[in-house]
Amino acid sequence: MQKPSKSKLALIAFAAGMTLSLAANALPYPNPGESYIQTYYSDATYTEVVGERGYGDCLNPRWGVSTRYVRLVRVACPVVE
Repeated sequence: MQKPSKSKLALIAFAAGMTLSLAANALPYPNPGESYIQTYYSDATYTEVVGERGYGDCLNPRWGVSTRYVRLVRVACPVVE
């Protein structure tokens, strides 16, 4: 049996890494009656908010800047009667 070449192994490792990184960046899809809010912070201390983005049925803020320091929160829409 022939051993796989280093370039084949490198290509397989690269493809696996790309697949995992794309899945890690996927955002959850909100259910009906809810939104997701992304709050962005200035640094890894997560103390200074510098922006927000939202998506879903309600609460869709869009202000400030996006950074790599982000927290994602699911929010239920208020019920209006």
